[in-house]
Amino acid sequence: MGWSIKTLIREIVASRTYRTASPPLSPEALEVDPLNHLWSVREPRRLDGESLRDAILTVSGDLDPQMYGPSVAVHLTPFMTGRGRPGASGPLDGDRRRSIYLEVRRNFLSPMMLAFDSPNPHQTLGKRNESNVPAQSLILLNDPFVVEQAGRMASRLIEDAPEVEARIAALYLRALARAPSETETRYALAFLQQQAAEIGVAEWRDDPAVWADLCHAVFNLKEFMFIE
Repeated sequence: MGWSIKTLIREIVASRTYRTASPPLSPEALEVDPLNHLWSVREPRRLDGESLRDAILTVSGDLDPQMYGPSVAVHLTPFMTGRGRPGASGPLDGDRRRSIYLEVRRNFLSPMMLAFDSPNPHQTLGKRNESNVPAQSLILLNDPFVVEQAGRMASRLIEDAPEVEARIAALYLRALARAPSETETRYALAFLQQQAAEIGVAEWRDDPAVWADLCHAVFNLKEFMFIE
């Protein structure tokens, strides 16, 4: 009696093991503990689907931080058919609410959540699976929600920062919590110009579609999806 989950979580996250960085194993550690069973370094951890969706909404500037309230109806794609299909679809962006407020229908589950190992509500599951499969990259490339949020983030970058380099820096700071290197800035500029040429845009510096492609590319970075 008298135990507290919050106190336990606080003790765990404040521990040295939890805060250990994740550089490559040293030669000594590789020799003694090649599989890292002794936690010489912290292993990278992929965000779950709910956290990844919330992260995308956060960096795009669209997340509604409001707490409580009713659940938001699931967004129905044309492929989500069958018996019991709801009469109306929920909004693509989930009304900008956190993923915890998204409605869960057993026969009409979010494709994005399924790709990122959301538990099957048909059965009890003690521990969520953690996979790294091609379907996850495909979802981040093609899901309308991700594409829409990339566009919204691009519009805000163009509005907030007049200079191209400042926009790239703001993008990296929002998405990756760090400034881009000189090489990354150079690659980003080359990417913007290449995309402009492919879609036939003469003036790329303030074109939302070109910047949306760059934001979309950053959403697909491993650094965005993984905690190190």
